[in-house]
Amino acid sequence: MTSLALPAIADGEGSRGYTRFMAVRGSRLKVFVVLLTLPVLLAIGSAPVEPRATVSASVVADSVELSDLKPCRNRPKMPSRLRCGSIRLPWERTNPSLGSLSVSFAVLPARDRSTPSRGAIVGMEGGPGYGSIGSARIYANTFGRKLKHRDLLLVDARGSGGTKAIDCPDLQTGLAPNAIGLAECAAQLGPRFGSYRTAAIADDVNDIRVALGYGKVQVYGDSYGTFLAQSYAFRHPDAVSRMVLDSAYPVRGESAWYPSVWRTGIRSLKKVCDRSASCRGNAAKRLKRFVRILRRNQVNPGPFLNVLKVAGNSPPGSYSRLNKMIQDYLRGDRDTYKKVTTPGVSGSGNPQNYSFGMELTVSCNDYPMIWNKSSSLSDRVSELDDSIRSHRRDAFKPFTPREIALSGDLYLECLRAPVPDQYYEPPATASAPPPDVPVLVIAGELDNVTSPAEGRATAALFPDSRLFLWRNAGHVYSAYNPDSKGAVRIRRFLRG
Repeated sequence: MTSLALPAIADGEGSRGYTRFMAVRGSRLKVFVVLLTLPVLLAIGSAPVEPRATVSASVVADSVELSDLKPCRNRPKMPSRLRCGSIRLPWERTNPSLGSLSVSFAVLPARDRSTPSRGAIVGMEGGPGYGSIGSARIYANTFGRKLKHRDLLLVDARGSGGTKAIDCPDLQTGLAPNAIGLAECAAQLGPRFGSYRTAAIADDVNDIRVALGYGKVQVYGDSYGTFLAQSYAFRHPDAVSRMVLDSAYPVRGESAWYPSVWRTGIRSLKKVCDRSASCRGNAAKRLKRFVRILRRNQVNPGPFLNVLKVAGNSPPGSYSRLNKMIQDYLRGDRDTYKKVTTPGVSGSGNPQNYSFGMELTVSCNDYPMIWNKSSSLSDRVSELDDSIRSHRRDAFKPFTPREIALSGDLYLECLRAPVPDQYYEPPATASAPPPDVPVLVIAGELDNVTSPAEGRATAALFPDSRLFLWRNAGHVYSAYNPDSKGAVRIRRFLRG
């Protein structure tokens, strides 16, 4: 799923508000910058920008001591005790001759240093495209007292933050359409394109864990970070003692159509209206009338779908405002609809704060598509069309599969991505057994970015899992409010 950071103005108990990228899984901020001037409609804003993830110490060694690390400089918003470093790791572990890159990491030592640390909690950021180091303060606030005797370990995934953040100018500035920009980005990265994948990132994290001397670690992932955390657990089961997956989607077994994402958004429009005294009538019937009128007027429903698919960032208010927008449209007021669905200013800012190139690269490498990744471009186009034609027509009613698949950029962005190379490994193989460790999955009831159904599917992958379905909550609602129900559950679950 995609996007630039879209933390919403919270209508519930707090909001992280960004979405993971995937052609069908989200949308970038540049499509919706106009919404920033319309808070009464969707309440979607832009995230606070963290300082650049500058690495203060470079460590090239088999082991690293905390004393080897230096304070993280030029980080006014970072915890003062945070220590930074980097380690050179191979681009491809099966072929070291392809060279290496410097992977940035940071450690927040346990507050109580009178006794040895009890180990580490590893925080894994979302996107993909965000470095984890930049969220150090957020994680420290979320984990709270659990960091009295445990260290916090953060690694900037390759292609993000201080780890060679991908900067593909036409993508980052929004100068080129995403499909063209991705092809240009792939040409810029050359043979390195396939090295930006979740499995390799998981292995980087493990190498750093070993170098720092940590045994089993507790892992927390949010949004795309849940995908990475699951990959880490499947690839390195002996390294994990317990795991929190906050706003999760399954690392394997996911349908390339992501049906629950769309169905959750459509159902949430009605659910929120039914719970609101100010929303009258049947929201589901209104939506059907609205879609029929769009088709009758030959108006592409794609722009509306692009807005709907990020509503999970700020429910319930986002759905309430969409319901009102639909009501206004049916009454003849089309101005609000035009303002909300008109593309805004392009551009994703500094790639070291968020790399759109990394988001698309990792997503096109790792996420399921409704066409074969090994096919040529012409064959992919045919396979896309065949997949649309053969899909159940009522699967996303009142929208058709074609409207879903072709809304915005959707799958079109990855059509020109390179065929997987000889080094490619999936985030988790179909045969890999899951680790038998305690797993907590948190799912927001109204989150259509990572839906409750995906949360259930994720929990089902692990034999010792529990699911917290958070009523009225949206995407990663626990991270910005340490007192929220989700954050409290996280601290109860983690070991001190």
